[in-house]
Amino acid sequence: MSPTIKVFRKELREMFRDKRVRTSAFFGPIFLIVVLLLIFGSVLGGISKPQNVRVHAVKSDSPLFGLLRAKGFNVTEVETEQEGKRLVQEGKARVLVAFGPTSDGVSAVNVFFDEKAQISQIAKGAVESLFSAQNNAALESYIKANKVPDSLVKPIAVKSENIAKVQKGGASDFIVGMLPYLIVIWAFYGGMSIASDMAAGEKERNTLETLLITPVARTQIVLGKFLALSVVCLLSSLSSLVGLAAFAAVKPKGSELMFKDGLGVTPQSALLTLVLLIPLVAFFASLLIAISTYAKNTREAQTYLGLASFVVIMPAMFSQFIGLTDLGSARWINFVPILNTANNIRLALLGKPDFTAIAMTIGVSLVLALIMARITVWLFNREQVLVRT
Repeated sequence: MSPTIKVFRKELREMFRDKRVRTSAFFGPIFLIVVLLLIFGSVLGGISKPQNVRVHAVKSDSPLFGLLRAKGFNVTEVETEQEGKRLVQEGKARVLVAFGPTSDGVSAVNVFFDEKAQISQIAKGAVESLFSAQNNAALESYIKANKVPDSLVKPIAVKSENIAKVQKGGASDFIVGMLPYLIVIWAFYGGMSIASDMAAGEKERNTLETLLITPVARTQIVLGKFLALSVVCLLSSLSSLVGLAAFAAVKPKGSELMFKDGLGVTPQSALLTLVLLIPLVAFFASLLIAISTYAKNTREAQTYLGLASFVVIMPAMFSQFIGLTDLGSARWINFVPILNTANNIRLALLGKPDFTAIAMTIGVSLVLALIMARITVWLFNREQVLVRT
């Protein structure tokens, strides 16, 4: 058995024995995505039902007042319009509906809301949809009764057609926006939780000297540690998919809205995700080991790793919004580390992989991984770095 494999097995065995590693690197991503999906599903299921839309309305004899309750809205009466406005402004009411006098057969309905409060805008939209539906029903009834030609009512016929490629089990917008971010983030954070112990921690425990005096080349030691950390980073990242699959299998309340077309991860998208992840994981693992090797002790390593995490988070966060711009198809995006991987995972989940972009992304990640690995080997061959505490 080669020395590299021996170091790899030793490091991996120690990692899996550590409860902190199992909790933060493997169960952490699963727990996080399940909790996020539960919260999102609960909120989405709530706002989609009229009975969960709380409406304050000025007490009135108008038949439209009774219509709100008849359609299932949760209506709270207020005595005056001024009182209702105050409640909306103070955040104690989502929306206020006031009914004005009827003039020439037209019933006035005033809807007051707070545009700075998203929940107020949602309630306002639900109320407007109700009365718009009533207007449309009245219009259709009039047209039918008076036999008005459609050409007079709708002189322009607009037809929309969805021409997206049919993809069984296509992911929802929420999944497409969130999953690439979580996959990339946990590829880093899964290894970050243990990287500080791999070199800096061994300096503190005085076990690094024992490893260095063994008849094993330092390059092989680095390679063994690198492979072990890469496995942990990869498994931690893929735990996000495990959490997603577990949530979809259990099908809790609200999940039917997020997974109406299936899980959203096809065999092709899963394979492309793995292909994109491997070189990124190699980059993260080599970067984490380099930082741990340079640091004097565990505390210093954790400080450096915390700073490095911000560099990882920023491009990963932007991947959640890149779908709202035209940058997702720009070639230069594929040269931006981390963002390129997250963006191509997003396209894979959408069923629109760009294989040229994937090749460019893999190339960039591999180059960065080789550079960081070379730096780590260089640090391991510097005695002043390895023995300082």
